[in-house]
Amino acid sequence: MFSLKKIVFFALLITLTTLLSIFCKTANKVIAEQVKADFDQQLTEFQNMVDQTLFKAVQNRNEKAIKQSFLQARAKYKELEYYIEYFFPSTAVMLNGAPIDEIELGENMIEHPTGFQVMEEIIYEEPTKENRLELLNEVKKMQLNLQRVSRFNAQYQLTDAQLFDAIRLEIFRITSLGITGFDTPNALQSIPETAFALKGIDRLLEKYDEPQAHQTIASAIAYLEKNSDFNTFDRLTFITQYLDPISKKISLLRLKKDIATAASGSALRDEAVSMFQPNAFNVDKFVGNSTLFISDAKIVLGKALFNDPVLSNGGNRSCASCHHQAKAFTDGLTKPIGIKTGETLLRNTPTLRYAGLQRGFFYDLKAGTLEDQALDVVHHKQEMNGSLTLAAERINTAKRYQALFQKAYQDKAGKADPWKIQHALASYIRSLSPFSSRFDRYMQGDQKQLGADEKKGFNLFMGKAKCGSCHFAPLFNGTPAPLFHKSEAEVLGVPATADTIKPQLDNDLGRYALYHYPQYKHAFKTSTLRNITKTAPYMHNGVYKTLEQVMDFYNRGGGAGMGIKVDNQTLAADKLNLSKTEIKQIIAFLGALEDLP
Repeated sequence: MFSLKKIVFFALLITLTTLLSIFCKTANKVIAEQVKADFDQQLTEFQNMVDQTLFKAVQNRNEKAIKQSFLQARAKYKELEYYIEYFFPSTAVMLNGAPIDEIELGENMIEHPTGFQVMEEIIYEEPTKENRLELLNEVKKMQLNLQRVSRFNAQYQLTDAQLFDAIRLEIFRITSLGITGFDTPNALQSIPETAFALKGIDRLLEKYDEPQAHQTIASAIAYLEKNSDFNTFDRLTFITQYLDPISKKISLLRLKKDIATAASGSALRDEAVSMFQPNAFNVDKFVGNSTLFISDAKIVLGKALFNDPVLSNGGNRSCASCHHQAKAFTDGLTKPIGIKTGETLLRNTPTLRYAGLQRGFFYDLKAGTLEDQALDVVHHKQEMNGSLTLAAERINTAKRYQALFQKAYQDKAGKADPWKIQHALASYIRSLSPFSSRFDRYMQGDQKQLGADEKKGFNLFMGKAKCGSCHFAPLFNGTPAPLFHKSEAEVLGVPATADTIKPQLDNDLGRYALYHYPQYKHAFKTSTLRNITKTAPYMHNGVYKTLEQVMDFYNRGGGAGMGIKVDNQTLAADKLNLSKTEIKQIIAFLGALEDLP
């Protein structure tokens, strides 16, 4: 039986524990409020830069002052980027989005770009009365957008979990976009601007009293200041020796402070510390709802269906007929062979590796899900000439499938139907993302995996060659980090033949054939470069047989750089001026993206 002293002791202990818990939660709440108040103060400074310095410089047409005040304002934005991108993502697009039209297909609406990237294009043009008026208008738009941020921020109640998620995603944003020149292609200020982004993160962490993270960030900023040249910056070293350690320190601090992970809008796992770690991605975040979640049983069923000609009405063609595993699920042909003898399909067979980690399918992005893609392919008259309804009837007469459907869908009857077939195929394709290349192993700590040329190739890819500003790491496709919420298409001006003397634009209209917007003419999805050494020939029309030809095309500035008239080309038409050695090094890096068993 407990004595009175013991009862009093335990009562005091419970009271003390409760008070400490309340104190910690209150302290954390106070920190979040401090961060919010600090953001308000920093936002006011940012607004003053735009309202007074930048606006007046543009108004007075003082070109030197325009560039100087523009760079100062964007540096301030970078300091606040983690906060604005996380809490005001729509406004962030209007402040620093890509300088291309956004087309909302469902609403039949075109949103014209605005913000820093649009300003940069204008500022670094030859100044004229017209474009300086346009620039002044852009500054006025930014003033309004910053006022919107200020109003919205007053209504927010922040949590520690959100703040830690925001800076976690900012490290990933810097890794994939910030250091590539993605949002500063003309001024090439991505290296110094990265330092300001890190200063913003450091400013937040100071409030959580974390000296170790501060020291790591200070070392990273010192490295940036010492190595500020865009073309020669060693991005591989910076990611592995500075950004990844910062991310780890942030994660450790979160755990130390007993702060939960936030339900992030990113396709990465909420607890992921690095985009390059094993199982960093949650493939279920690329589907619409929980009924579409992947499972081992669905993968086994999907693989069986993928390799079975039962899906075609003629019983003579399966998905594997055009997607060979040994070729990273391509077929090695310029264009695939159709059902009818002598017939070829419109476009080159794309790889299915990493297809589950994107938001749009087919070269023209006509399908929004892998399930939709499976439906289209099976019913396509030239591809499989099949019917999922008839295929289900055939499958239901095959006893070997009954157990597979039972296990995959927890269905005692084990019956197939069109939707289950589509979803099983999609589940199998979603499983084809092993991240087992030498590059992945290097990024996970095995420093012996990459040679000198491959390392230099990565740095060129992410820097001077500007490949990484369209093929975003770590997927190296058109689905950008850190949210991975959309897949992009580009207009490259791909020629009909490999002739570089008198090149002619390929007549495939791309997305324009589906949606008649001028911006979509000759636009095609940006495919992954993982396993590219296995997927020749290249481009949507298979025009290039070698990676050397592909690199020569980009080195010339794409179609427009070669002299083809492509008014809407999204690829910069400027020559890259890559040497033969540099091209060889980039190709060496691309070889390191080949998955190993």
